[in-house]
Amino acid sequence: MLKKINYQGFRNLTDGSLNCVDGLNFIIGDNGAGKTNLLEAIFYVGCASSFRIREEKNLITSDRTYLRINAQSNGTEASIYLDSDQKKLILGGNEIHRLSEYLGWVGITILSIDDIWLIRGAPAKRRSYLDWLIAQLKPSYLSTISEYRRTIQQRNRLLIDMKNNDHNGLIDSFDEKFISIANEIYSIRAQFLPKIKEKVRFFGDQFDLYQLDIEYQSSVPEMNIDQKTLKHNRNREIVFGHTLIGPHRDDILITINQKPCRNYASEGEERAVAIALRLSEAEMLYEQSGHRPVLLLDEVGAELDESKKAQIFSMLSGQVFYASIRLPSYNFQKQPHQVINVKRGSLEISAKN
Repeated sequence: MLKKINYQGFRNLTDGSLNCVDGLNFIIGDNGAGKTNLLEAIFYVGCASSFRIREEKNLITSDRTYLRINAQSNGTEASIYLDSDQKKLILGGNEIHRLSEYLGWVGITILSIDDIWLIRGAPAKRRSYLDWLIAQLKPSYLSTISEYRRTIQQRNRLLIDMKNNDHNGLIDSFDEKFISIANEIYSIRAQFLPKIKEKVRFFGDQFDLYQLDIEYQSSVPEMNIDQKTLKHNRNREIVFGHTLIGPHRDDILITINQKPCRNYASEGEERAVAIALRLSEAEMLYEQSGHRPVLLLDEVGAELDESKKAQIFSMLSGQVFYASIRLPSYNFQKQPHQVINVKRGSLEISAKN
């Protein structure tokens, strides 16, 4: 659990600190007050990335030149510093140079209303969900994914050049590296998929989502690439100028009662499925580490009825940060909690138990 977080120069948040409760931390305020920014600050120091944007410099307050966040959890202290020139990660007093060495110091799962795009969105959304989940369980996977992306970019440049030049000998040699790294990703994904399926089915049952399931859809047979397969696709790839097969082209089919959610599920079912996916992620993090991950909920359940909201909260355990316009209607008073009111980026504790 997080004990305390200090923040400077982050978004619209007034420089300050927050002592966290090992229970329910309700973050209440109007739209635009800074509720989601506080969740983002927690996620940023925990995972060294934002769940909202890619251009991290936009996280720095507009009239500031840097941001700094530090947090304490389970006897470990971590901090992150960012300015226009550099990003520094500090863990236990030591500077960390690889994200894979920083990730995992505290488990964090974010549940957001935007998670509905895991069902409605393009395959890239679902691949990102899968890759991020695996990276939290196996941090070295981040390096594998990064190397694969670099390899794809290099291969695509070569394919574009092959429209006007004969580089068949060169690409044959280059493809050996592509095959090796692609099959490594397939192997790692295959290792984790059965457990993910198990958890998704379990939480599907909790939400009365009949036979909720996921199925990996590979762009190649049996999740394996070889030279023969690449050569078979080469002419098409030269025409299009990019790599048409591999882990970056795959998808995850999400079904209820053996029917694709994106085609047949109601909006309420889609939102329940998205929550089930995130709770599956949290449960896998717990089973691996033995510590309940910090749960960040951004307006989750806002469009669900009160009984569904109560059902969601009944399944949450450990430390929870829940951002919303108002407090939930169910009785939480007997649980450890605090109410954090946010107004124009400033925090004020109005109730605590």
